[in-house]
Amino acid sequence: MNHIEEPAKEGFLYHLWLERAFSKTDLLTVDGQRIEILEKGTRNYDAGPDFRDALVRINDELRRGDVEIHPLAGDWYGHGHHRDPKYNNVILHLVTFDCPSTFRTLRADGFYIPTLNMDDYLEKSAEELEMESQPCSVIPLTECALSREDRSTIRRTIEKAGDQRLEAKSGRFLERTLSMSWDELFYHALCEALGFSKNQIPFRQLAEILPLETLWNLIWNDPPEAAAMKCEAYLFGVAGLLPSQSVPTASLSRDHYLQEIESAWRRFPLRNKLPIMKAGSWQFFRLRPANFPTRRIAAAAALICKFRDDGFGGFFQRVLNDNALSIRKKIKELEALFCLPSTGFWINHFSFEESTHELTGDNALLGADRARDMVINVVLPGTLAFAKVSSDGKLKNMVKEVYVHYPRHTANEVTRAMCRQLYDVDDSPQIVNSARIQQGLMHLRKNFCRPVMCALCLQGAPFGHTVE
Repeated sequence: MNHIEEPAKEGFLYHLWLERAFSKTDLLTVDGQRIEILEKGTRNYDAGPDFRDALVRINDELRRGDVEIHPLAGDWYGHGHHRDPKYNNVILHLVTFDCPSTFRTLRADGFYIPTLNMDDYLEKSAEELEMESQPCSVIPLTECALSREDRSTIRRTIEKAGDQRLEAKSGRFLERTLSMSWDELFYHALCEALGFSKNQIPFRQLAEILPLETLWNLIWNDPPEAAAMKCEAYLFGVAGLLPSQSVPTASLSRDHYLQEIESAWRRFPLRNKLPIMKAGSWQFFRLRPANFPTRRIAAAAALICKFRDDGFGGFFQRVLNDNALSIRKKIKELEALFCLPSTGFWINHFSFEESTHELTGDNALLGADRARDMVINVVLPGTLAFAKVSSDGKLKNMVKEVYVHYPRHTANEVTRAMCRQLYDVDDSPQIVNSARIQQGLMHLRKNFCRPVMCALCLQGAPFGHTVE
């Protein structure tokens, strides 16, 4: 059996729910209730539960309502669904990845709903099934219906898929607006982005234990250098990664920075009130040293300090609403917000024990490529969600205009595979000429390039509205 360290992606779980036979009569929830799936419901592409109008039988009682799916059971609470009335019609919570038998799903109306672990009724765990489906083998051109269409149809389909990807990311912000502030939402999303795929879960946990508002309150009146030191100390301490948390005090380095950060951690007022993560929660194996979680946590501290005066959302809106800036300038300004050079200790270290002597070239805490990722995957979707909630049509239109004109990013394995599949070329800057197209290719690959789902690709309905 493969060793799986991360849960399956939510989109893959939607596919499993629709395509696998969960119609058995011997299904049991994690707390032992009998359940029978009669109708799986209809996919919901707006804010709210994942599937609408499902029909299930629970202990001989028929119930009709919504279904919510999460890779991790705790995401129900992490996403704030337990406080959101939009989820009061959910009748079944589907999860994977070692859900404990003691877990309970509580709605905002105080009603507990059944939780079903999908892994218990699959031939392999959802995580293993997803991993097996990941290699970007190309569907033969004769089998890909979209590849047989004319180029204008292919282009429109990819654009619609790119727009849906933006809307879906925006929808995830909208789902959580009742549980946290906009700055807190951006903080959580940026932390997850800093975690890449290997450390997304511990970064999410770190953000939940140590909220942005708490950090800002603790450093509000400090000068920049002191604020940065405190912020790093608190984040590293809660993360369980400080040297004092793993080696005897007598063996600690006499480095000035390490002495300062350990001192700041000892003075942390919440030190004995918050849970401390285990160092083993963080993944270093098979990561480039520049991407080690230690450097990414240092980057998180730098961003928290950088945005403490105006907030994340305030900065983003000011740039997007600046009429004096062209679209190109707005993009450059947004990316510049996230480009962080290494400073102090982190100029020549990638962890507390090891120096960066193995690194060559740019060793920024956050470089241009990661800055682009954060703008496309966090800033634009989050600001679009804010514009919708605040009924700010001008801001909404500007976000979409920036998205449509955003330059292409570096090609990846998925976009190259999709290029081969649809155009019979490995990659073409003339064809894949924008981030919107790249996002569309990834959306198609993730949601439709598999048996059964392939037939839905040309129907258009799953893609929603096109960004004008």
